[in-house]
Amino acid sequence: MAKPKGGKRSRPKTKRQYPRTARLNSLLQQIVADYFERANDEGLGFFTVTGVDVDNDLNIAKVYVSTLDEDPELLENLAEHRIDIQTAINAQSHLRKTPTVVFEFDPAIIEGSRIEEILKSVQNPTESQD
Repeated sequence: MAKPKGGKRSRPKTKRQYPRTARLNSLLQQIVADYFERANDEGLGFFTVTGVDVDNDLNIAKVYVSTLDEDPELLENLAEHRIDIQTAINAQSHLRKTPTVVFEFDPAIIEGSRIEEILKSVQNPTESQD
């Protein structure tokens, strides 16, 4: 077999079109969302898991949630399920190391709401002065 220029063999192309961390984020979001669909905890109320961001060394997985009212009590209630979620992640994924799960409100949703309010005040300046 002829070697490519530079003397190194090229790595075979994979069918995967996006990086490992993106695939891992998607997998963990699915695992966390499935866990809460099955959870029977009335203290959670209605919320959506909007995304997961795992750092490169798999130490921390930030789980972003969205809800109609940003009640800090929701984050506390979600944190009570942290150990069970990490157990589910360990059982359903094939990772060497299970990241610590941390819950946060989705900053994109917060910023979107803030921008929407600014745009409303710019479009209707007379209403905002009342």
